[in-house]
Amino acid sequence: MKASLLVGMIMATLSVASEADAHGGVIVEQGQCIMKIGPDTMTFTGYQPLKSREQFCDDIPDVGPTIIVLDAQQDELHDMMLEIRILRNVGQTDDNENLEANTEVYVAPKSYRTGTLNFEYNFANKGNFIGLVKASNESGTKEYVSRFPFAVGETAGKNTTIAIFGAFMALVGFALYYKHAFLSNNKVFTKGAKEYRRGDVR
Repeated sequence: MKASLLVGMIMATLSVASEADAHGGVIVEQGQCIMKIGPDTMTFTGYQPLKSREQFCDDIPDVGPTIIVLDAQQDELHDMMLEIRILRNVGQTDDNENLEANTEVYVAPKSYRTGTLNFEYNFANKGNFIGLVKASNESGTKEYVSRFPFAVGETAGKNTTIAIFGAFMALVGFALYYKHAFLSNNKVFTKGAKEYRRGDVR
């Protein structure tokens, strides 16, 4: 029972950490950030060259100039028109609600024969956003959309929360282990003492 509880807590911790690494339409797979768009995929890479050399997956570590690079993994996307729209997440129930007013960045539809789309934008404010990547053929009869919520400048707080949660789970696990070990040893000691008393009476 205790082992099952420990396994459950470990899985919960890993789940929270995984959700922090990526969410929405972007997942981490074999060390790469993969964005699903229809039946196809694109790799997602972000940089903030003035801040750090480290890459990020979807959440943007801080405000400032940011470079986003998307690489199409299937030839189908090379022949389609790709567009990007980043919305400010203001609690809208539908992405089309006040679309233009909520748009932070817009990259018009264009065909990228190399399969690589990149753009740079200076995020001036922290907050929550929604990324929309749309792929469509020239006739407009086929369209794929990938949607991924992300945050700007809020990863430090999220990482702190995960660290605290992980430490708490480790403390609970140690307490359960110690209690189990103490009770087991106490039972052995009690049993030995009873046997000793019975032997002493003889």
